[in-house]
Amino acid sequence: MIVIRPKNIDSEQKKKDYFAVVIPLLLLLFLFSPMMFQAKTSYAKTYTVTPKTKPCDNSKKNANYCENTRQYYMLRSYLNRIEKENGGTLVIGKGTYKIPNTLFVSSNTNIVLQKDAVLLKTDRGGPKLKPSYTVFILIRSTLSKNTAVYGGHEGEHDISITGEGIIDLNNIRASTPVIALIMGHNKNITLDGITIRNMCYGHMIEMDACENVSVKNCTFTGYTASGMWNKEAINLDVPDPDRNGFNATWSKKDKTPNESVIIENCVFDRLEAGVGSHRYTGNVFQTGVTIRNNQFTACQTAVRILNYKNVTILNNSFTDCAPNDRYPYSFFIAGAHGICFSGNRFTRCGVGKQLMQFWCNKGYSAGQDIYPPVTSELTQDEAALFRTNQAVECGSCKIYDCPYDVDFSA
Repeated sequence: MIVIRPKNIDSEQKKKDYFAVVIPLLLLLFLFSPMMFQAKTSYAKTYTVTPKTKPCDNSKKNANYCENTRQYYMLRSYLNRIEKENGGTLVIGKGTYKIPNTLFVSSNTNIVLQKDAVLLKTDRGGPKLKPSYTVFILIRSTLSKNTAVYGGHEGEHDISITGEGIIDLNNIRASTPVIALIMGHNKNITLDGITIRNMCYGHMIEMDACENVSVKNCTFTGYTASGMWNKEAINLDVPDPDRNGFNATWSKKDKTPNESVIIENCVFDRLEAGVGSHRYTGNVFQTGVTIRNNQFTACQTAVRILNYKNVTILNNSFTDCAPNDRYPYSFFIAGAHGICFSGNRFTRCGVGKQLMQFWCNKGYSAGQDIYPPVTSELTQDEAALFRTNQAVECGSCKIYDCPYDVDFSA
């Protein structure tokens, strides 16, 4: 029997068949790979609301849903939806929104406050809804009542609040601090372009144990005297159980500092205090804080540096900052390790009192006996940078036991 075998396919034909299959597959991979690697952002939804928008869930069936609360429940319903969808954008349109209670924000959330959008803090809740005193807290609502959920920088992440809108604290004074934004154990947080105004008792931003935070192009303005004297618009603190610096139940109170914080191109206007800290934790440093290109006007204390490492204060302007009777200085430094203080201009600050109080080798205890007094470390090069600042019609720099000349007062 004769067997006829097929001829082997020659190498040229193999190449043609190979490219006929492989090339189209490569093209498909090239075209669809962006979707594969960016699925979360590509499919994240955007929701746009106005003061008249209804809740997207059954919030309106709540017994507390009324004229005082309906906009709060509406915003909460959309933030809860974004939490369930693992991310998204909430665009808050023009108009006034009454906020009697806290709005919780989860990871991968973008909040856009459009021009003339006003989130107005109120102290009137529903029939059974007592008002709380924070507008935003950066933790998902499903974990907000749990205990010791987050430590380190492992909390909610990749959150932004941007736009041209306003958070108005409405000069409310309560038994607890009234705060626009609390961030704790968060990472990759951006605030850009918003205005926070009319603070009384509290802070505008409470920042604890956060990493990679950017606050830029924002305005912080207006306060009613609290009698506390030390309430910063942006307060950097440490979750420290020994001195009760951060009270959130969901925080592990593990003494994690803030790291990599940039505050730039902002306006701080008519405040008790602009940026900084009024407490410290022993051997724990706010690290990598940059304060640059900001304007401080008519603040009693502009900046308060207390246990900071690798801190930059660069090219800011300070005008008409008048210290109060309790804190007789416009600018305060203690416990600084690695400081670039350069190119700042002071005009009519500390007149009759002090422009700057700088504690170098002499220890400063901040009125607390929990931890040993802090001291600053300063190199000769760092001291030379101090003298690049300018002071016009200002009070004196009071230097405590510094081996170098850092006095730039006129």
